[in-house]
This record gives sequence, C-alpha cells and structure tokens, in this order.
Amino acid sequence: MKKGLTILTVLALLFTILLAGCGNGDKEDASGVSDEKKTETPSGKITLKIARTGYSDLRPPAKDLWMWKKYEEKSGMQVEWEEIPGGSLAERKNVIIGSNDLPDAFYQIGFSQDELIKYGSQGLFIPLEDMIEKEAPNLQKLFTDHPDIKRALTMPDGHIYSLPYIDFSKAYASLRIYINKKWLDNLGLPVPKTTEEFRSTLKAFHEKDANGDGTAGNEMSWVAPTGTLNWTLERQLFGSFGMGNGGLKANSNWIYKDKDGQLKTIFNDPKYKEVWKYLIELYNDKSLPQQNFSGYEYAQWVADGAKDLVGAFSWVGADYLGSDVKKNFIGINVLEGPNGDKVVNWMDPPTRGISSFIITNKNKHPEQTLKWVDYFYGEEGSKFGTLGIEGETYNMVDGKPVYIDQIANYKGGLQLGAFQYVDNVYGGDYPYVEPLDELRTAIKGTTVAQDILADTAELEKYAPEERWPDFMPTPEESKQTSAIMTDINKYIAEMRVKFITGKLDLDAEWDNYVATLNKMGAEKYVEIKRAQYERYNNVK
Repeated sequence: MKKGLTILTVLALLFTILLAGCGNGDKEDASGVSDEKKTETPSGKITLKIARTGYSDLRPPAKDLWMWKKYEEKSGMQVEWEEIPGGSLAERKNVIIGSNDLPDAFYQIGFSQDELIKYGSQGLFIPLEDMIEKEAPNLQKLFTDHPDIKRALTMPDGHIYSLPYIDFSKAYASLRIYINKKWLDNLGLPVPKTTEEFRSTLKAFHEKDANGDGTAGNEMSWVAPTGTLNWTLERQLFGSFGMGNGGLKANSNWIYKDKDGQLKTIFNDPKYKEVWKYLIELYNDKSLPQQNFSGYEYAQWVADGAKDLVGAFSWVGADYLGSDVKKNFIGINVLEGPNGDKVVNWMDPPTRGISSFIITNKNKHPEQTLKWVDYFYGEEGSKFGTLGIEGETYNMVDGKPVYIDQIANYKGGLQLGAFQYVDNVYGGDYPYVEPLDELRTAIKGTTVAQDILADTAELEKYAPEERWPDFMPTPEESKQTSAIMTDINKYIAEMRVKFITGKLDLDAEWDNYVATLNKMGAEKYVEIKRAQYERYNNVK
C-alpha cells in the first residue's frame, strides 16, 4: 500500500512538472488567464502599452488625438499611452529602465547609441532585423533601396534594436549662409559665390554704411549668438576647403573622407589650419565682431536684426532672425573655396534619428507591433501622419492639399493647428518617413525655394558623395573616444578663440597645437573611427 502511494506521488509530481513546462512561456495566473490574453481587450483587440514624449501643453493627449483614434480603427490595435513631459523625460526613462517595469514599446524617446547597445545586449530591447524581413515590408524596402539606413541602425553585435526617423530632404537637412540682400542692393554688390568674394562683401558691409543709416561701421557683417560660429560658419567652410565629404555627422565628429579615399581627422589637418586662417582674416577685417565670442544672447541678436544691424548669419532658414526680416535675406548654399572645393557638407544623412521606436522584451505581440509601426514607413502612412485623411483633415484644391479651416485658422498658427489632429508635424524624431519636400511645402502654401530662399538645384549638385551617420561604437570604443574627445574639444575651443582673435600666432603655434592633440589621443581616435567606418561598410 505504501509502495502504491509512493508511485502515485511520483506520478503526480511528474504531471505537475509537465504542466509547468508545456506553457511555452505563456504563463497563467490564478484566474487561468495567460499573459498574452491579458494584452487583449474583451473585443479581441491587442492592447499595447507605449511610452512616448508628451505634448499635453500644446495639444490633446495622444489617447484623444484624432490621428490615433483613426489608426486604432484601421489597425485594430489599441494603445495605452504613457506621455512623459520633455522636462522629465531623461529622469523618467531611467526610472522605467531601472525598475524593469517596461512598456511594450518606446515611441519618440531618445536613447543614445551606448544605451541601445547596452540594453539590447541585456535583452531589454529585442532584436528586430529578422522580423523586419518578414513583417515590415516598408522598412525592408527602405533597407533595400537605401542600404545606408540599415547600416546606420546596425549595432556592432549585428543586431538592430531600434527604428529610425527618416528624412530624404536636402533642403531641410542643410544649413545656409543668409546674407542681407538689402545691403547688397544698397552697395550694388552681387551675391558672393566664393570665399574671397564673401570676404570682400563682408568688409564692404561695415566700411560703407551698408544699411544706409548714415553711420558706417555699426553694421555687424557676420554675427550670431555667442558660441554659434564654431558649429555653423566654421563647419560650413569645411566644404569649401576640401573636408566636406562625409556630411554633417562626420564633421561633427571631426572626420571626413579625403580625395585619396582615406578617413581623416579634421582638427589636425593642414586644411583646417587654412579654415582658421580665413576666419582670422575675417576677424582682422572686423567682419567677425567680438559679439561672436562672448556675451551675445539670442534675444539681443534678434533685436539687432530688427534694427537692420545684421549682415549675415548661418541657419536652416532666414526666419530664425525673425519672420519680419526674413524678406531682407537671401541664402547661399555653399561658397567655392580657394582650390575649387565646393561641397554642402553641413547636411544631415537621411537617417536623422536612430531610436524613434523600440520594442521591449515585455511585448507579447512583437510581430504585430512591428507591423503596426511599419505602416508609417510607407507613402500612405507618411501622408497620414502629416496630413491625415482627405475629406476629414484636408482637401485637395487645384491638385494641392489644403488643411481644413479648423487647422488653417487655428489661433496658434498652421503647424499647431495641424498638431491638434495629427502627430508628425511638431517636435521631430518620429518613427516614420517625412513626406517629400513638395508635399510638406504645398500644405503650407509655399515652395521649397520660398522657404530656404536659395537655389534648391545646388543642393543636389554639391551634396557630399557620402553622408555618414554617427558610426556605432562598441562599449570599449565609446569609453575611449569619450575620454579622448572631452579633452580635445575643450582644447580646440580654447585655441580657436586665441588664434582667431590674435592672442596666439597660428603659423608659429600650429605644430605645438598638433603635437598636443596627438598627446591627447588624436591618433587613437582616428584609428577607432576607421575601424567603425569599416564595420559600417561591411553591414549587408
């Protein structure tokens, strides 16, 4: 009898073990409802929990937004949004990650390259590359047609943990020099086309009373808020001095592809010395006033622009100085340098953001979630995210889209009016592809040329041969380059001001400057960047 009870006990134990093992990860609680079923509504709809950037101060909550209500009807999937205000985004993101109480996905929440590789390798973010091939036809087409997009997203471990924000525009991804056309007309001068003509024009501005107020010399020839010069005009000049191939992200990382095919660093290149020499000439001509180097705030700059004291500056659009003075300016996409170099290097790659959408390991429906977001990477979804639906949020008039009156006449303006209905018109970094330039300007009733006040054909002609993203680092590479560039960037900032303002002689001190950079790790830095570029090119 005791032996029989023992056998029954063993069999019961085995049966319990088998039951525990045959759930295939689909666990049940005491109510007998599986985790996967818990993410479905009574109607059978899948419900996703998604954390995103919040804009409750500007428009209705995402759950009440016209666009997401319509997309729920279309997709059959419901979203419970956690909207995080921009001011607390970084803190809240860290709390979520630290608690391991993850949403099903992160939407429009910025994660750095280091965070993506860290949380991806820990299994918190799931790899997407295989699912994309099977479940995301729009993304897969982008990868096929534009391999650089896939390369930009692929981590050193070979996985893709996040989805991008894509913008193929060159006009809205580039910076121009805006020069005062009114002053040119007053002095009878043409729009400069070369660096030498630009120098002569700026000099004439402050020497010849260009604004016509009767006081020569109060004009500021090229001026912008303090701290702007180094990442605007100086960086634009890289394309005029043979260091433009690679585009904006490359130049931001102090690298470019030279004519010999080699990746090189900018900060210790003899061509960078020539850029600084040119800026020294502008400073000595009094065309770069002292305001560029200390104590000049944006509000004062705008006020000076309204007084017609600003001759030139650099930005994406002239209205940055003020919508009322925009009409006084004309854009210069690029200046031809002394050796014939002419590249619009201040131009972002199509992959403008790399962490616009992330699926976590808590998601019970990753395939369906990927399909849900893939819609926005196709033409229909791109238009939907910006325009909405014809007959509901916009109408076609003479072949062009026109927002409905409630949007067009919104008290906060057209952009905020659209933001009351659709998501992808404010803030950027959405998981989708921006519409073509012609569509996004048509809805505003403008053209690209009217927006940028420059020749759009030049952007195609003089774009960099390659526009690199920020190359993906390994954790060790990131640690090394961070330490190296913290010191180097600080040193460059100090020496730039000293050289341009004449406190140090550039020719006499250049060799010491380069030697100091090498001591700080410049050679190691270029070695790491070349390894990253090789990995980037090897992604298939």
